[in-house]
Amino acid sequence: MTTPHLRRTSSLLAALGLTAALALAACGDDDGDDADDTATGPAIEVVDAWARTSPMEATAGAAYMTILNRGDIDDALVAVSVDESVAGRAELHETRAAGADDGMDGASGGMGDDTETSGAAPTAPMMEMVRVDRIPVPAGGSTTLEPGGLHVMLLEMPAPLEEGTELELTLTFERAGELVVDAVVGDRAP
Repeated sequence: MTTPHLRRTSSLLAALGLTAALALAACGDDDGDDADDTATGPAIEVVDAWARTSPMEATAGAAYMTILNRGDIDDALVAVSVDESVAGRAELHETRAAGADDGMDGASGGMGDDTETSGAAPTAPMMEMVRVDRIPVPAGGSTTLEPGGLHVMLLEMPAPLEEGTELELTLTFERAGELVVDAVVGDRAP
């Protein structure tokens, strides 16, 4: 047979234990979990986003930026979109030597230059823009989209891009998800 005094003491101890457990759980949410999420996943930031002005008759344009990954997991830009008033579609592109495959240094088949052996003047390699499925952004590193390299291609534009205006790009990353950035239209990075 338990005495009323022992029942009260047991109930009080159980209530104190529950209160302590709840307090520790609340402290853990504020302190460690949020910090751990950013430390273990990609933390993507975009800086210096800009788009090149386009001639009056142009139906295509390009946007550039630097993507920073402050996390400790690799990520990749896998898609981009814009409002239809800016372009009918947006794609990820790379400018490279015509005929070059990934892992090769150009159309020369790995020879390192495009000069002819007959003593003729060297010729510049032909360049082409090709669509890419993803643009890697290494953990703790950055990837720069710039003229002559990786870039966002804006196609089927109903009007040219005018200097001083801004366009909104929705970037989709493999791990970080969607990120909306504003690109300033001009002849070079802001």
